[in-house]
Parts: sequence; structure tokens; C-alpha cells
Amino acid sequence: MEGNSHPAIEDLKKIRCLSQFGDEQLASLAGKLQIEQAGKGVCLIELGCTENYSFYLLDGSLEATTHDGNQTRFDSAGEGELFPIAQLRPSMYRVVAAGPVQFIKIYSNQLTEFAQRLEGDEPAMDVIEIEQSDEENELTIQLFQDLISGNLSLPSLPHVAQRIQQAFAEDSVNAESICTIIQSDPAITAKLIMIANSALYRGQAQIESLQQAVVRLGLETTRKQVMTYAVKELFQSKTSDMKSHMQKLWKHSQHVACMCRLLANHLQGFDLEQAQLAGLIHDLGEVAILQYAQQNDELSDNPELLLHAVESLRPQITGMLLNQWNFGPEFVTVGEECEDWFRNPADKPDLCDLVLIAQYHAMIGTPAMKKLPPVPTLPAFAKLGMGDLDIRQIIEFLNRSRAEIQAIEAHLGAM
Repeated sequence: MEGNSHPAIEDLKKIRCLSQFGDEQLASLAGKLQIEQAGKGVCLIELGCTENYSFYLLDGSLEATTHDGNQTRFDSAGEGELFPIAQLRPSMYRVVAAGPVQFIKIYSNQLTEFAQRLEGDEPAMDVIEIEQSDEENELTIQLFQDLISGNLSLPSLPHVAQRIQQAFAEDSVNAESICTIIQSDPAITAKLIMIANSALYRGQAQIESLQQAVVRLGLETTRKQVMTYAVKELFQSKTSDMKSHMQKLWKHSQHVACMCRLLANHLQGFDLEQAQLAGLIHDLGEVAILQYAQQNDELSDNPELLLHAVESLRPQITGMLLNQWNFGPEFVTVGEECEDWFRNPADKPDLCDLVLIAQYHAMIGTPAMKKLPPVPTLPAFAKLGMGDLDIRQIIEFLNRSRAEIQAIEAHLGAM
């Protein structure tokens, strides 16, 4: 394979994640990209690849094969929209050219740095690719192989949560049946009564029974509160060496969940409980990786290797975990795509867009803020009607919402 030329602006306009950039900006970006070529039989994406880039086929056909031999064919879109191919990382496909092909790769850090340079009005960037060490690659591949072979044990939901998920999946729920399931767990029963009497749901009368709590909360809210309690339980570690990792992860997830509920309360089209739960579960795959690390001294004793494994595998494992637990496709999408600042699969905002913006809000005031792309370049902000905001206005909004944030945090902390 070798570089041929730079892509045309018209090609970049077919990519939805670049919709927030103008012609002049796209022309600058095109100068940093290369149209690459490959002949028939060349492997373009290896099974288990963890390199964080999007692959766009400009011309030709590809054959993608999973680890168990299932094949999918991809053909170039011609004048149509360009979609990323085998985007999830680690890649679940081995992608091979079915004939001569032309394609471009756009790295995630490349887009973020490009957007930051645009806002700073600095000279055009030079992208520096940081190579992964052999040790990092070997451990990540081993973890991935354990994942697809079934040797990586994914966490299980508590029994009560499993039964409730199953009941809703079978569409056989009513207040009486839900109460019957929940009553088998005194801890969850007590939590639901407490929640029904909390500042977020409190009515005129004090709730004293589970039946009254379910009636006040409603079936869907009851389900989501049970799932919230169940998810929190997964952040517990039996070993002291992983406890600090779990506590840090829970604090981050709790903060993002708080931002999700806050934003959902100020935007149209989102359910508060669904938004809050999505924030809690968005990084849940990290729990499975941390549990795996407890049985792997190389990971547990090496923070850099552990961080690499988390960043490489978390989205894929989160999606698998949520799918296994019978969460809906919108939650699975959150797990798989909420780290992609420039995702833009449709014109209408979805739950993943909300979680992305919640994470953005949660990072303000932290060291991670330096890595954030500018607000106007993110499709999710524009679709939610927030594209004209800047960091100062977001900080003002958070300051005005302090009392609301404290109420949500108190509620989550009491779960």
C-alpha cells in the first residue's frame, strides 16, 4: 500500500462526522489525509485491531470475516454517503481487499487535534502517531482472544435484576408481579421505598410499603431504579488493589449520570430515568476488565498496561455486556460509541449524543478538559441545539444548576 493523493472536499462532505466543518476547514483537513490503495487479497484491518481510526472505502470492494468464519461484503458507495467500516475496537472482523481498492483512514485524535487547532487559530497540525509497545499489544490481544473465546467472564446482574429484565422482555409485567419479584430482596425493597420518599419523587404522603413505592414511581421508573442499584453493586471489589480503581470508576460514572439527568431535564425528548441509567452504564465494560486484571499480575501491577487495555477494549466489552443483560439497542449504542466525539449516525439526537455531551460537561474543570474538542465542531452539540455555546456559558449553566446537581448526586449516593 502507498499514498496516492489527498481526498477531495466532496469526498469528505460524504462523511457525517465532518458535517460541522466548512469548506475551508475541510480543505485544510484534506491536506493532512491520504487516499491509500491496496490490491486484491491485502489485509487492511486485522481481527482484534485496536488502532483508533475510522476506515472509509472510496472505491472497490472488501470482504470482512469474523473469528467464527462469518463473512460480510462491503462495496463502495459511489456518490452516496460514506460510512465507517469495522469501526468497533477491537475489530471483530479481518478485512481484506476483494480487488483493487482505494480508502482513507481518519484517526480519532487527528480530528480532535485538528478541531482544537481551528479554534486556536494556530498553524495546521502535524499528526504524530504514537506506536503501541509490543507488550501492550500482546496483552490486549490476549484479553481480546479470551473475550471472543468465552474465557473472559463478564459480570452477572443480581438475580432480582435479571428477573425484572426478563419480565419486561416478555411483556408480562404489572405492579403486582414486579412487587413479587422485588420483595425477594430486602435491600432493594428498602432502597425503593427510600427513593419514593426522596426529594426527586416525594409526594404529599409518606410512602411506607413497596406497593406504594411502585405505584408512585411507575413501572418503568421502578425498573430503571432497580437496574441503577444493580449496576452500583458491580463497582464493588473484593481485593484492595482494585478497590481504588473501582471507586474512581464509580465516581466518574456517577458524575456522568448526574450530568445526563441534569441535561435531560433541560432538553426535550429524553426520559430522566433512562438518561441517568445511560450515564451509569456508559463505561461498564471497564468493570469486566478490572475483574480480569485481578487474575493477571501483568495488568494489575502495571498501571500503563491496564490503562491501555481499558481504552482499547472498554467500548466493545460494554456493548457485549449490555446486550447480554437485555438492555435495549439504544443502551448498547451508548456503550459502544460514547467515546467518539465526532459520531453522527443520524440527524436526530439520540441517547448516545446526550451521554457524549454529559461527559463533556463532566470533564470541565478537570485535567481532561485540555483534550476536549471545541463545542462548535461536535455534531451532538448541534443536534441538541447547543452548538452556539462556549465553555464559559457551559460553566455558567453548571453554576446555576448547582442545587439541582446536589439533589441528583444525593439521590445517586444513597442508592
